[in-house]
Amino acid sequence: MTDTYAHAITGLLQRRQELQDEAATLRERMATVQTDVEAIDRVLDTLGYQGELENRTARTERIVLFYRNELRAFLLKELRASDRPLSTRELAERICGAEGKAMPDKRLLSDVVKRASKALRMMRLAKLVAVSHYERSTCFWNIT
Repeated sequence: MTDTYAHAITGLLQRRQELQDEAATLRERMATVQTDVEAIDRVLDTLGYQGELENRTARTERIVLFYRNELRAFLLKELRASDRPLSTRELAERICGAEGKAMPDKRLLSDVVKRASKALRMMRLAKLVAVSHYERSTCFWNIT
């Protein structure tokens, strides 16, 4: 037996990291499954199903992340505040963080990346932003 318990501490730290990685994977999977269940519920509503569904979430209106020109204003604000060019994904993550949306939901993040990318392309045509550089097919944006 050692006085420092270095071996035990190393093992516990490694196991802790493994469990955290597993928990992150499970959270991501749960977010994806919940999104799928909600999508099926919406389709059932569209098809006119009137029966009772177990554990059904209440029907809510479509989530609007940004109203007219808010996405554009948010992107410009984030690019102005940054001291370096930002990727579309980084901007999308900031959007999700600002809106308090579930980050483990890859579908939501993917949707926001697409919307931000489209807005940035339109802003590039209007000469509001420019592409700084590309790294392995990732586009980095900055203010013109």
